[in-house]
Amino acid sequence: GIFFDDVDDEAFVRDVVDNFLPSWTPVVLRRRDLAYTPEQVRWQRLRRGRYLEFNLINDRGVRFGLSPDAIERVLVSAPPLVAWEYGCDDPAP
Repeated sequence: GIFFDDVDDEAFVRDVVDNFLPSWTPVVLRRRDLAYTPEQVRWQRLRRGRYLEFNLINDRGVRFGLSPDAIERVLVSAPPLVAWEYGCDDPAP
């Protein structure tokens, strides 16, 4: 994701908007049909779990949700499939 927490520069935002699709579309078209091994899928889910963990602990934009009555507001930032494994520090496959 792209975070604009402290950006107050309209030209920068316009550059991002104007260049995102032209730069991202060729990557998606080239890679969308690739097959992934079970090890790669596992690793991706572990990385997603780390991302969610980081957001829950460190991201000032999500911290508002760390109360018992706001679990759904926090988890809405999560990718659809995540995983955690205790003590896992496997390198990327």
